[in-house]
Amino acid sequence: MTTIRGFVEALEISRAGQASAFLLHGDGSRATYTIADLDADPERFNERLSQLGLLRDAMDRAEPVELEFDNNEDGGAAVTRVRRLTRDALERPRETTRASGQVVGLAIGIESRPDMPEPSDWAVIALLIGGSVERFTIQLQTPERSTAIAMVEIARAAQTEGGTVTVEFDDKNRMVTSIVSGGLDDTDSGKDADEFDAFVEEIAHGPGIDMMQVAVTTAPPFAAGDGNVVALVAFTPESRALLVLRGSPEYALFEAGLRDKLRMRVASLAPRDRETKEESGGTETRPNDATNGAPAQPPTAVPATPASPDTSTAGPEVIGILKGSRLGYDRGTEKARPELVRGAHLLAPLCSAARPVWIQVNRHALDVGPEGDCLEGLPTSDLSPRSMREINLPYRAEWCGVACCNHGVYRFQFDLDVDFTVFVDDEELCVHADEKRHMRFAHACLDGEHDVRVVLESWTCRQKFVMDVYRIR
Repeated sequence: MTTIRGFVEALEISRAGQASAFLLHGDGSRATYTIADLDADPERFNERLSQLGLLRDAMDRAEPVELEFDNNEDGGAAVTRVRRLTRDALERPRETTRASGQVVGLAIGIESRPDMPEPSDWAVIALLIGGSVERFTIQLQTPERSTAIAMVEIARAAQTEGGTVTVEFDDKNRMVTSIVSGGLDDTDSGKDADEFDAFVEEIAHGPGIDMMQVAVTTAPPFAAGDGNVVALVAFTPESRALLVLRGSPEYALFEAGLRDKLRMRVASLAPRDRETKEESGGTETRPNDATNGAPAQPPTAVPATPASPDTSTAGPEVIGILKGSRLGYDRGTEKARPELVRGAHLLAPLCSAARPVWIQVNRHALDVGPEGDCLEGLPTSDLSPRSMREINLPYRAEWCGVACCNHGVYRFQFDLDVDFTVFVDDEELCVHADEKRHMRFAHACLDGEHDVRVVLESWTCRQKFVMDVYRIR
């Protein structure tokens, strides 16, 4: 007799009461096993029906089975014994240990191995503990599956918020038995991550650690609202160093940002330094908030020298990263301080696939009106002349802007009560009205930088200029 394990893919009942079970083996091969004479031999009727029932239930639950069979002379395999195996973890670990750290990665996978009836669904949590990344496994194939899913949700929430978790795990196989939000000595797990826009400069790999080192240069943020407008304020780009787990979704976005030279929006959290109770004036060790990524200094200010990282409590791998020349990414005499990535957004070219980026906008003529002591149509007297805004007289005005666009067909949409003309690179566009003749449209095929000018007739300063530009294909 021979014994084999596998998954039941299908069951079949044929003539003469013969049942066939189609099995997928652990090595990927397939074979057919039979249970003969269901209608005959009353002494073994219940036995064979029970075997068929076990095979059916195992197929419904996608659980492995163990078959014992005899090889017939005609090459068939007649089943003599059926054993149904569970993939659920039923035994609780006896020796457990607790550990706390920041969640830097979370992965979920499926493993199908009928020769080893172990959990086929698993989740792996990567924690930054003592300067190194350690992994712990959550069994999803447990009798209480809702509890296992809740553990994964706690880890995902901690990764998003930049917090820490405490896991209790089996010493032998590092299987998690419980998870608690927050660390054993954490008092700063809920602070918000620092969000900024940047471009990826380089990606490096640190020796002896599966955290990738990403060097970025910050970029000015876009102003709120539609149109992707960058405010005309002073901005000093700075170099920042990031740590991201290799193989995570965030790392894939950084790779795409480096390859395609795209802008990214990053949420990061600086590693916490620890102060002694004499330095902090407290009674116990606590995080130092002053190390959480200082903002860029204005051009007129003297650049602040970054404080040297405190490596008294960091592990050897983190110390090597802090002192390494690759992650330091020298910019003059300063070095960027490494930060843990909490989230990443990859933006489209020009940061929008549907809207242009307005490099310059001039609407002074719309808001203020012509300037001068003697204007056409403006009454004069021995008193000082009043402005066009004050007397609200109509005049001819212009709105000017410089736009940088992705290649495509763009629509200029206007909601104006006056007549107007639209020019793109000094070429007039045709203006069309909708059925109600309230909204008016103009179209142009744009690619790159273009000058847009709107000339308005009989404009008054108290009117509203409403224009929207977007890509239609």
